[in-house]
Amino acid sequence: MQFQSSRIWRAVAAPLLATGTLASLGSAHATTATCQAWTGAQPQNPGTNYDFLSGVSVLSPCDAWAVGSASDGGASFTLGEHWDGSSWSVLPTASPGSTGNGLSSISASSRTSVWAVGQSDSGASEHTLILHGRALKLVSSPSPGTEANELSGVAAVSARDAWAVGDYSAGHGDKALILRWNGTAWKQQRAPSLPVGSVLRGVAATSATNAWAVGFTDTAAGELTVILRWNGTRWTRTASPDPGASNTLTAVAATSASNAWAVGFSTTGGTDHTLILHWNGRRWATVPSPGGTFGNNAALEGVAATSGANAWAVGGSYGNSITDKAFILRWNGTAWHRVASQDLTVSSFLQGAAAASADTAWAVGSVGDSPLHAYAIHCC
Repeated sequence: MQFQSSRIWRAVAAPLLATGTLASLGSAHATTATCQAWTGAQPQNPGTNYDFLSGVSVLSPCDAWAVGSASDGGASFTLGEHWDGSSWSVLPTASPGSTGNGLSSISASSRTSVWAVGQSDSGASEHTLILHGRALKLVSSPSPGTEANELSGVAAVSARDAWAVGDYSAGHGDKALILRWNGTAWKQQRAPSLPVGSVLRGVAATSATNAWAVGFTDTAAGELTVILRWNGTRWTRTASPDPGASNTLTAVAATSASNAWAVGFSTTGGTDHTLILHWNGRRWATVPSPGGTFGNNAALEGVAATSGANAWAVGGSYGNSITDKAFILRWNGTAWHRVASQDLTVSSFLQGAAAASADTAWAVGSVGDSPLHAYAIHCC
């Protein structure tokens, strides 16, 4: 198992030897039905080696959180930041792992019910990592794997109900991991029978009786999409399309029992393509989606939805150059289309998206190459 399976974690695994500073990012404009601009209000960068953001949660225009990881050359440490309506500030988050720590996802159901999840590494083993509250304090969480445990997604339903998903390994390949908060403690939940090599990357919930978890299962022929549904009693696997030779789902968002989106990428002929699936209350179906604006490959890593007529998906395109290009897609109720966004001269990639309404959304990720810097853009 890799420590955080996203593209960004793979990027920072290589030595980051160069130093530098990030110039002002300014803003970019895109006319849509409600959002009038995507503006770069940049987060803090406490790490000297690298900083990046993997997940974001938004309650209002003046209340948002983002999480990720940073490094000052030693063990990586968790990065948590809060948006107060005018600027980002760093939160004092726990980093219990002696050799590495990172947060991959965050979800808030209220100003006091905030959950962030990820992984900590002690060298000998890797453990699930869960932080809670406005100060993101460490909370005990199960780590059933004897070798590795990782949480990639979290969804807060209420102060007494939340889900976290990921994977664990006991020496025989990855297995899907589902945890639930019952108001007192996190407990491992029974997952549907999935093949060894299954990983859950994202989770979303609209109520105590409606939740989704998505990811993939690794087969000899390639990766296949995995979508699980919670009906209030148990998790079951639902049929999901696999349009490519290999297919991966990275994130999911839902607004009701009859409207949900899952995003990721499919691979055909050695090239990655954006992948978007939609749930209409009866079945999951592939919906046409644009690719990136640069390179041969494109992938989606985050999705947010506020209604049947409004959703965003974020990711990046990449090719034969070292420069990745972040991009944003928008669903207008009829089709997905690219939204004009910042044309950065340095590498950029978006990892997470969240929205409180049709005119309040954030997308987060990284910008730069050596070193990486935390990156955030706001739709207002």
